[in-house]
Amino acid sequence: MTIRVKLLREGEDVLARAVEVSHSRGSLRTPSYAVNVIDIDRRLLREKDLLGIAEIYTAFRLEQLKSLSRDISLQQEFEYRMNSYVRRVPSDQLVTAIPLLEGEQGYSFSDDEEISKYATFITELMTNPRVDLICTPAFHRIAEDRIPIFIEKFLEATTSYSKDIALTIPYASRETRDKVVETYLKWADKNNRALLNFLCIDYNGSNPISKYSYHNYVLGYVWLLERETGEPVVMYGVNVKYSRVAKKYDELPARDLVSYFTQVDIYGRSHKRRPIPGEVAERLRADEAVKKQKLLNRERYTYVSLDKMYKDQSLRPPEVEAEIIEQLLAEASYNIRRVERKIKLINIMITIMEAKVLGELFRSGEYDSFKTPLQYLKSKEIVRIDNILLQRLEKLAKLHRHELRTKSLD
Repeated sequence: MTIRVKLLREGEDVLARAVEVSHSRGSLRTPSYAVNVIDIDRRLLREKDLLGIAEIYTAFRLEQLKSLSRDISLQQEFEYRMNSYVRRVPSDQLVTAIPLLEGEQGYSFSDDEEISKYATFITELMTNPRVDLICTPAFHRIAEDRIPIFIEKFLEATTSYSKDIALTIPYASRETRDKVVETYLKWADKNNRALLNFLCIDYNGSNPISKYSYHNYVLGYVWLLERETGEPVVMYGVNVKYSRVAKKYDELPARDLVSYFTQVDIYGRSHKRRPIPGEVAERLRADEAVKKQKLLNRERYTYVSLDKMYKDQSLRPPEVEAEIIEQLLAEASYNIRRVERKIKLINIMITIMEAKVLGELFRSGEYDSFKTPLQYLKSKEIVRIDNILLQRLEKLAKLHRHELRTKSLD
């Protein structure tokens, strides 16, 4: 499958832009949101709500991989679950597969041969017939010196399959990122399935505003690629989250949503699990902590806790009735997991609604009374509670719009 990317429009004041991605099944326009196939529940989040892309994001723990490789019944169960999920995806949607390799305390790879074994096995598990594009793995708690080797072995394994492969920039040191990029570009020279116009970026449970220097690195690489290939590069952010301290405050800036203003064309929610001690987990599930669960208010561009919305109805997202807030608070006392899932799906739906509005704004250059993307963003409450947001957005636009485009890729 060949992916073609066309720039529709880019902003002047911030790095907001719209691109069209054409593929063998259809096309999609950004800004878009990648919904995990697991979250398509046909009630709150339906197939028709998708914005042209769905993701299969699968976490593999090292001990789990060992068990899977030894037990054919577990492999069959994995395959059955994946098939049942991808059947929910309409035929015209682009399906991306992103494996996450998650380390465990007390277990690591013994040698390069074991890395090759598991890299090949993950490739076998992820090459579902419905998958259009496979991204190289993201990593969590894996020794950095193992990451480039794992990427190399993974890429070698993918040559046995007719699938397009995109690079994932790992959240790691600059030295490790450079090694991974070098490994991928060498492999791309010999393989026509390597994509240079589609890049996956692991934000590690954060976002481009918070990870400012990391995002600078990615933008530099993207624009060097664009200059060399003459084609826009789709920036696909994974593991994007508005804040790492979500349960600590009543209202937080929606920095994940602002990712669209930093040239991230597509993003999905964070799938990385933070290790939490048992006693802390118990406190987080206590009644008071439950009330800190947050819903996205796209009129304010903030996430607001349930209890704060309950006390001040003006903070409630317009898409959510007051009765729903009351129901969520009541249900949390006996079924917190169900409440967490409902909140997650509601937030995805609200994000999709806002992505559609931003699509009109980015493609036409204006929306309603707003003449530029920055003017639209400045109308939101987020700019009054996030002091560094506009400063970083303006610096990004100034630096990368004018300076990095004068360089060429070596």
